[in-house]
Amino acid sequence: MRALWLAALALAGCSRVAREETRPPAEAREPGELRVLTFNVRYGTADDGPDAWPERRADVLELVADAHADVVAVQEALAFQLEELQSVLPQHVRVGRGREADGGGEHAALFLDTRRTKLVEHGDFWLSKTPEVPGSTGWDAALPRICTWALVELDGVRVLVSNVHFDHVGELARERSAELVAARSRSSDVAQVVLGDFNAVESSPPIQALAKAGFTDLWRTLHPDASAPGTFHSFRGGIDGPRIDFVFGSERAKGLSCEVLSAPGARGRWPSDHHAVLAVLLCR
Repeated sequence: MRALWLAALALAGCSRVAREETRPPAEAREPGELRVLTFNVRYGTADDGPDAWPERRADVLELVADAHADVVAVQEALAFQLEELQSVLPQHVRVGRGREADGGGEHAALFLDTRRTKLVEHGDFWLSKTPEVPGSTGWDAALPRICTWALVELDGVRVLVSNVHFDHVGELARERSAELVAARSRSSDVAQVVLGDFNAVESSPPIQALAKAGFTDLWRTLHPDASAPGTFHSFRGGIDGPRIDFVFGSERAKGLSCEVLSAPGARGRWPSDHHAVLAVLLCR
């Protein structure tokens, strides 16, 4: 185990040995407690100049490792980025395919900690009128969009986790995508968590569609009177941008905490053009 972790440190290009000794064990969670991280990591081949993947990858890996999440949901990740993320998540199993018809392209992958969760079933569907057709594009969307889901067992409780990345152009596509995800996730038999990059703010039709279906915006529920911190900042930092990255819970997935991780990386660079969101839920 230690050899795997030290290899990951070398890959990240920074020293984390001291932090390794203080990492809280996954077994320290309370029964039914699920810690989740959602993070749009920005696709690794983007021509971002000083913010290109090689310049910020160490900060991304450090953020993900330090979150100690039972479930890590990433958006926009390409295959090579997923392999690098896996290196700092040695106890996690990864599920999800790329959104293109051949399984390539950007992923909305899930990493599941095998010490805390037992994978029961998983799959993918496309956010379109033909969700079982790989690579299909829905409504007025500019690109194919995908939902990756996993049904896991946690302390005897079944939890359905769905990771989404809604289209950045199509307003109708975002609303219909929310309705599709809600319809496919709705169940009174299991706790449900829907998280990801929705490319929509909390007052918009897609977010309201999820609320109408019984899903609770954890951040807003826990901070009812606060000004919403932005999660998209286009590598400028700060929290003045729109809040478009969310964690939603069903009635059986109560939010205990939910925070936007808006600090820069240890090297003074923003890990991505989105801030990550870290939440803790009590599932029953």
